[in-house]
Formats: sequence, C-alpha cells, structure tokens
Amino acid sequence: MLDHRQTEAEPPQGAPAAALALPRDGAPATAATEHRLAQLGEAGLLLLELQATGPLPRDGTTTLVVGGAPLAPPTASLTLGPADAPRLVFAARSRAGALAPGTPCEVRKGGETIAAFRLDLPIPAEALLLAGRAPAERYTLLRFLVGTCAPALRATTDPGLAAVCHALARAAVARGAEAGAARALSRPDAAFSAWAVPHAPDGAWYLLTRGSVRRIEAPVAGILLLDGAPPPGALLLPPAPARPLPFAPQTSGGGTTSRLPTVATLLRTGISGTSAAGRRVLTAFTARAARDPRCAALLREAQLLAPARPQRLDDPTHPLGGALELALSDREGGVFLCGWVRDPLGLLAGLELRGPLGAIPLPPEALHRVPRPDLEERFARAAFGRAGPTPGFVAHLPDADRSGVAQWRLGLRLRSGEAIELAAAPALLPPVQARDLVLRSVHPKAVTPALLDNCLGPAAARLHRAALRAIAGTPEVVAIGRRSPSSTRHSPRASLIVPLYRNMRFLRFQVCAFGRDSQTRGADLVFVLDSPEQRSDVEHLLRGLSAMLDLPMTLVVMPANGGYAAACNAGAAAAHPAAATLVFLNSDVLPAAPGWLGRLLGRLARDRRLAAVGPKLLFDDGSVQHAGLFFRRAGDGEWFNDHYAKGFPRTHPAAARARRVPGVTGAALCVRRSAFEAAGGFCTDYIVGDFEDSDLCLRLRALGHEIAYEPSAELFHFERQSIATHEGHARTLAGAYNRRLHHLRWGEAIAALMTRFPAA
Repeated sequence: MLDHRQTEAEPPQGAPAAALALPRDGAPATAATEHRLAQLGEAGLLLLELQATGPLPRDGTTTLVVGGAPLAPPTASLTLGPADAPRLVFAARSRAGALAPGTPCEVRKGGETIAAFRLDLPIPAEALLLAGRAPAERYTLLRFLVGTCAPALRATTDPGLAAVCHALARAAVARGAEAGAARALSRPDAAFSAWAVPHAPDGAWYLLTRGSVRRIEAPVAGILLLDGAPPPGALLLPPAPARPLPFAPQTSGGGTTSRLPTVATLLRTGISGTSAAGRRVLTAFTARAARDPRCAALLREAQLLAPARPQRLDDPTHPLGGALELALSDREGGVFLCGWVRDPLGLLAGLELRGPLGAIPLPPEALHRVPRPDLEERFARAAFGRAGPTPGFVAHLPDADRSGVAQWRLGLRLRSGEAIELAAAPALLPPVQARDLVLRSVHPKAVTPALLDNCLGPAAARLHRAALRAIAGTPEVVAIGRRSPSSTRHSPRASLIVPLYRNMRFLRFQVCAFGRDSQTRGADLVFVLDSPEQRSDVEHLLRGLSAMLDLPMTLVVMPANGGYAAACNAGAAAAHPAAATLVFLNSDVLPAAPGWLGRLLGRLARDRRLAAVGPKLLFDDGSVQHAGLFFRRAGDGEWFNDHYAKGFPRTHPAAARARRVPGVTGAALCVRRSAFEAAGGFCTDYIVGDFEDSDLCLRLRALGHEIAYEPSAELFHFERQSIATHEGHARTLAGAYNRRLHHLRWGEAIAALMTRFPAA
C-alpha cells in the first residue's frame, strides 16, 4: 500500500512539468508562484502540483489553505522527483465555490509556508497527470490515486476519478502491454471470473471500472478471482512491483474470451486433475471457500458433478488395508464417518480426514471401533494377518464440515512419513437416505449406549432435523363427499385421525366399519397420507367409499414422508374446529363392535382429570394386545414400553377392569384437544414411529393430567402392519435410537411414575 504522506519515484523522463517558483530556506513565498491545478470527479476533488527548488521539510502535515481557511481533512500528498528538487502533488476535497480564480492560497508543511499563490483557471486532469510524464511516473500517480486518494477522500465510487484512473492506466501500459499482463482464464459470468497474474504478491489489487475504484483480494497461487463478471471497461491494476508491471485490458465478448471455459468447468477439471489451470483455480477457491459461501457452493457443486472415483485398499495380499465407506455431511456443520482399517504389522502412524480445506487428524479416541464380521471372513487367510477383532470404525465430527464438503478422503499416514489416500463416495446425500445409512452403519449387536450417545445419535438427530426441514411445506387438504346441513357431522364431538403409509390392506374394512356405526358416522374423519406417491390410488379409493356409504371425509396429503408424529400433527391441524376430542387410530385398527367411540368419550366426560384414554386392543386371535401401557426396566437398566395383559385371554381380569394407567398406545388414543395442543402435539424427534405415544402421555402427565384405560371399547389391532414396510425402521437402528432418546429424556420421570403403578 502506498504511503499517503510521501512516495518517491524516479525522475520523470521526457518533457518536465512547468517550473513553479517556490521559496528557499523559509523565504517568504511570492504571489507570482506558478502552479498547476486540476479538478476531477463530481465530488469536488482537486489535485495541485508544485515544483520545489529545494528540499521539503521532512516532518509535518501538508496543508492547503484556500481563502485563509485550511481545507479540512482528509487530504493526501505525494512527492515526486529527486530530493533536491521535488515536486509536490496535493489532493483534497474543496468547498463549493472555493476554487474561484484569483483566490489566495498557501501550502504549508511542517509549520512553514512553502508556497503562496493565487489560483489560476484549472486545467483538465488528463493534462496535469499525463502531459510530459514517463510511464513509470504515470504508474506511480495511478497507484496514488487508487490506493490512497480513492479511499482516503471517500471517492471510490466517483465516476470522474475512475475515468482519470482509466486514462492513466492505459497510458502506463501503452508500450509492451503483453509482457506480464493479467490473462483471463475463464469467461466472466454472474458468479466469478478467474484471471491469471504474473506473480502472487502480498499487496492489494484493484479493479477499475467506469464508475468505481475497488480494492480486491490479493491473488492466491497466481489466480485473481473477481466476484461477478467484471463490469464493462474494467481494468486490473496489480500492486507496485520492483518495476512498473504492465497489464492488458480484457474484453468480455468476442476474440479468445468467448472461447474460454467457465469457472465451474475449470474447477471440475482441477478436481479431476486434467487441467493445470483448473488445479490453480481449485487452489484459489479452496483458500476462499472457508469464508465465502458462494465459493464453497461452487466448489461443492464441482465435486458433485465431477467426483473422484471411490478408492479402497482391500487386497488380502497387501500388508495394509482400509476404506472410508461413508463420509456424510450431517447438514449442521459436522460429518459422520464409517470405514475400516487393517494394519496387522503396525505400519500406520495415524489417520486423517482430508478435504479441500485441509486435513483433520483423527485421534484414536475420536473413532468408535466396532467388529466387522464381513472383514473377518475376507481376511481370514490373508498372508500378513487377519483384520482383527474390531477393524471397523464410526465417528461423528460435529464441527468438521462448516463449508459443506461434497467428497472426503481418508489419509493413512505411515511411520515413514508417506501417506496413502482413500476416497469416499460423495458425502452430500438426501437427509433421509443419509440418516438411514448412519443408523445402518453398525451391527445391532455392536451398539452400546456410549456409541448411541456420542456418535450415532447426534449424527442421526441432525440428519432427522434436516429431513423434516426438507419436507417442510403445507399439506394438501382434500374434502371428499358432501356434508349434509342437517347432519350432526357439521359440529362433530370428535375427529378420527388415521395416518396412512404404504399398506392399505385394511383401509376398506376400516372405512366400512366407520360407516355402519352411527357414532363414527357423526364424527369428523381425517385420513393423512404419509406416502404421497400413492395419492392418486388412495384418493380414488376414498372417493368411491365415500359415495357408497354417504360418508364425508378429509384427505390430508403430506409433502413427503415425515413419520408418524408429523402425520398425526398435520391431521390434528386439519381436524374440524368444533371437535373437542381427537382420536388417533392406526390404519390397521378395526372396531370389534359398534359403540366403541361413545364409550371412550363417555369415560373422558366422567373424569375431568383425564386428558387421554385408550381402549382394549386385541390380536387377530382374540388375545389381548393392549390393556394400558406401562414401563419396564430392561437388563441394561433402561426403560422400555410394555402393555398390561399382553397375550392373555380377552376376558382376563386384568384386562377387564377400567383404571388409570401410566400411558396408552398411539395405535388407538383418545385425547382432549386442548390438552393435546398444550402439550405441543406429538414430538417429531423420534424417527419413523416409536415412543411418540408414550412421550405424549408423559408430557400430558407433566402438565398435571391423568390417563386411563377403558376395556368396554374393544378394537382389533393387526400390529405393525405399516411400519414393517418402512425401510428406515425395519432395517436400521431407529428403534434403538428412539428407545435411548426416550430413556434419556424421561428416565427419572418414569422411575417416579412407576412407584404408583404395578409393573405387570
């Protein structure tokens, strides 16, 4: 950066500037002192040049006094020429009307007057800056204007100053512009433009446009990246090198520029290693990505569009092996890792995770080691040794991926200092898919509470939140069938809410059972489709049943599958506003006989302390599936949900007695609407569909309510018919995750609650 007080340059070549008589040794200045004055720009900027006949004072501030009043800061000055006969260039802002011809002026420096004169008419700025000056001096003046005057005088957006800078720039490179010129590497577009520069200095670079002078970042690895396409007429001005550095204006259309690749193409070729220019641009983008979200986004897109081929080392004849099988962004700044390492001879010094922004060491304590039966079999007869008891690893690094890396690599650092690099598949997957991969990464027998709490759980929770954000949207509400004004359905006592997912085997029977029961015919029927890809078939089926039974209903179509809790909450939001009670039913629940709804509503009406009540649920063989929910401790000390009288005959005494219970199942749950809303509805933290019902019951109890079981209301429950088809539950650790989450959240409350209730 140029010193705004004093900068020396070589004596100009060519015709000298007009001599200006200045006093020597502090002698009084004369009114006849000659000077050259130019006004430039639209903001009242002025340049004054004086020729001294002797050395100037070394200390002090240079001040211009116009009409007896010093011009207020900010000001700037530049000294040109030899020390014994320097020329002073002074820049300042002028007051309106202060530059009238004949106005007395003084220039003071270091407490003494070094020039006194009356203003002549100003000359054009180009005449002052260009006439009789050598390229080196023009270049020095140009750097003074853009590096000192523009920011100090608040004139970076002054078109007049920018125009003068353009004129100086073109004059400074009029000869030999090709040598060392900045060269465009990519077509200018709406995001970035890449330019190659002769060297990578530490000083500032400037972008000169027709209307502004802007400081930009120093180039990285010889690359200058401009935000957005360079404006028309833009020039690049490099910092001052040892000698004036010529540069060439570049055009954005026609010629070779139109045939240049885009920045995105350069990045992709850099990632694939097929282009030297691409690798240089990749280096520059990598340096900026940590602080520039747009750079990070473009770098991420290039990785996804041209990913490196996944690499692993799994040859049984090799003394070392490993793979990074998963490196998944958790969508909140972290990364989840899953892989394995085989090192029977102890060749490894350590592991590190490598991305575009550098390497992250992976200490042993960050890795949760797990057994891998598949590797035991593969390397059972390996020449250098087997895989070992726990060759697998998983890890969650919560703060390692702030820029959103698309593809990671695993570095195997050897004791010699060499390294082997293994590439994972791209890390950015849809949140649901990534969440299920996390919950499928470890064999269920290898899962421990510490593994769930410190690794699998946090990663899955972040991805589950991202999955819910991804499906955020207003569900579509479809009214099916006409409502008769004389029917009681226009102000129903209850809304029946049935979430639907994939399995529609029981839907016809359920709707027909509702249609033949006068109590459910008077209720508000809401079906929530959580598999929207079935929308056409389900709507067609419900319209046919509605017409056949004269049974109006509502279909709520979710934007995407969000799980049981989200579907039930959407159904509650779409329920008839007059319904004071909400009844949640699984799609595989069928009434054993009419009248069940009235019995549940009657139980709520008789006991005002109750917030929820559940019916007796039966297996298809008539045995009891649910007679109230309670909590039991497992062998590991954690609480899990169980049902009273499960498996006992339908008439078993424990299942025939109405009573208060710790909770009831969500397969058939009748709840006061006011209490449901006060509790916040079903909690969506649980994945797919487990423990949401007991969580709701515990939150209702935390609000001071009670919960009861009503045996006179009987329904059949063909248990888990829908959830069994959900890959996110059936083939993952979602059940273990939900159970652990429920235990950590409610363990103490459950322990206190179960002192009031029998365990069986």
